[in-house]
Amino acid sequence: TIRIIVCDDSERERSRYVELCRELAAKHHLEIETKAYDNGIDLLFDLENPKFFSTVDILMLDINMPGINGVNVAKEARKCGYKGIIVFITVSTAHYENAFDVRAFNYITKGKSSAARFEEVFLNAVEAAKELRQEVIMLSGGGEFRQIPVKDIFYFEIVKRIITVHYKDESFEFVSTFEKLENQLFERGFLRIHRAYLVSLAHVKSITYEEVTMTNGALLPVGRKYYAGLKKALSELALT
Repeated sequence: TIRIIVCDDSERERSRYVELCRELAAKHHLEIETKAYDNGIDLLFDLENPKFFSTVDILMLDINMPGINGVNVAKEARKCGYKGIIVFITVSTAHYENAFDVRAFNYITKGKSSAARFEEVFLNAVEAAKELRQEVIMLSGGGEFRQIPVKDIFYFEIVKRIITVHYKDESFEFVSTFEKLENQLFERGFLRIHRAYLVSLAHVKSITYEEVTMTNGALLPVGRKYYAGLKKALSELALT
């Protein structure tokens, strides 16, 4: 599910863009959730919570809002750690140059952008959001939140309900279940090789019947019932 926020002080415009998003989602068989704000201050208050901003995929921001304009909302959102897609809604092209400061994805010009143009921006934003979802995962443990690039993760290790993620030259502990991790990460190239280990296939250097050597030098045991699946997955990976 792609989560989209529309922030516009005009109720008419706000409702219009929310409805357009829903119509296009239905047309293209996409699962989305929308939430609307009538001002940037309330939006930023929510974005200060990592649990909230980590679930937001696309911000559609009206630039010309009273109090705090869309550009400044975007700047503050980036400072809070928001890494998602930003689409500006504007009445003119005067603010285009500010897009570079906040890595804006695109613009919709009120009263000028056609339905086809909105559809194009919407679909491209959704596709980019999906790609970003593949790039990082948000984990929380001990009152701390971490966004970790998926490509940097070597493996996950579980002891009871405490899971340790090993990435780069760091590790981080959090509470979850392997079942949940497997469901979230299977399509990103992660596979269970033991009741206590979930590994990134991209970081598997070599395997034997009893152990896996990871690219960071770690030696991990392979459970008997997981060996055939691991060998098959690596064979399929080698063909791509």
